[in-house]
Amino acid sequence: MVFDQAILRELVAMKDELGVLSLFATADPREEAAARPAWDIRLRNELTAIREHVATWPDRERRQLVLDAMESLELDIRELIDPRVPGIGRAMFAPLSGGEVRKVSLQLPMGDKAMLESTAYLRPLVSAVATSTPAGVVVVSRDGLRLVDYRQGVAEDISRVTFELDTDDWRTMRGPGSPAVSQQVANQVDKFHRRIDDNLNRFLHTQAPQVAERAGKLGWTDVLLVGDARLTETLAAALHPMHVVQVDTIIDNLPAGEVVRHVSDQLAEARARRDQALVSRVKDAALSGGRGVLGLNQTLALLNEGRVERLLLDESGQWRGGSGPDGYLYGAGETPDGVEVIDEPDLGERMIERALESSAEVTILTGEAAADLADYNGVAALLRW
Repeated sequence: MVFDQAILRELVAMKDELGVLSLFATADPREEAAARPAWDIRLRNELTAIREHVATWPDRERRQLVLDAMESLELDIRELIDPRVPGIGRAMFAPLSGGEVRKVSLQLPMGDKAMLESTAYLRPLVSAVATSTPAGVVVVSRDGLRLVDYRQGVAEDISRVTFELDTDDWRTMRGPGSPAVSQQVANQVDKFHRRIDDNLNRFLHTQAPQVAERAGKLGWTDVLLVGDARLTETLAAALHPMHVVQVDTIIDNLPAGEVVRHVSDQLAEARARRDQALVSRVKDAALSGGRGVLGLNQTLALLNEGRVERLLLDESGQWRGGSGPDGYLYGAGETPDGVEVIDEPDLGERMIERALESSAEVTILTGEAAADLADYNGVAALLRW
């Protein structure tokens, strides 16, 4: 099952009275030749720890039901960690009382982790997807345009438009002649090439609306124009005010995956700049009394009310807090008087779930963008109102 937003919404709603077993494995190609890959060992150790914890439960009947249900999933677990199965990152979500086992495969690492909770545990999956949002690479050459879509670790050619030029009525002078004639031929050749350049520029301008439309439909958050700087500059001007990144390198004939690998640094830089701009936007809004909020407790309060449009979290953030009987989330030390709060060992997971349940977007921050929120517990949000 390939991941998409609809599946993520379904996973958020997955709950089970016995528990949902959530498993994540990252198949490192460098370890595939091993008799027992390291990701197999890591995930098995995680599962062993869960079984040992379940064995301490005082309710014997519940304990046995959970252990038996985990044992019944052995074939699914073997498939998850099988080196022959496609996908670098694999995830599995299994409700232990029965029901459909959901699986996700991505070309992105998700770590190696096992969790048993009352709901599906989504943080590794959301983090992987949020740090690999859809992007487009437009390869620009004198032969035309080539559009490459890149999302969730997969690069795919989606469109090629060839620059075709009818030069039947273009004349150049040929044959030997006097120096004056030779100069005239040279001028004609220069004029010929200028006319080609003029037509190529017109071609790029006419194609710009189609590129912009395709970028919008595919949800590209970053667009890279790759090729000779004179050509990418022309297309960038035609695409204005769309923000694009120009990369001056020639990679016309490479496979789609190699195209993306050649511009991976520029793609990472574009995403980092976009995330930093988003953080600045939220901070400006919050500090000016607009639709922004900073800090854990303030964000939790508005998340509980369903007012969050986009939640921003530091990928490495660890937050302490709990949930009340009304389902509200509270930061440590913020519990109202008389309210009993259940400790949440992974408050970040609960915040992600709450955001997704209210159809809010989640942005996971790394690097400088995350550092820009360090004074605010690595938590912020854009608000609906």
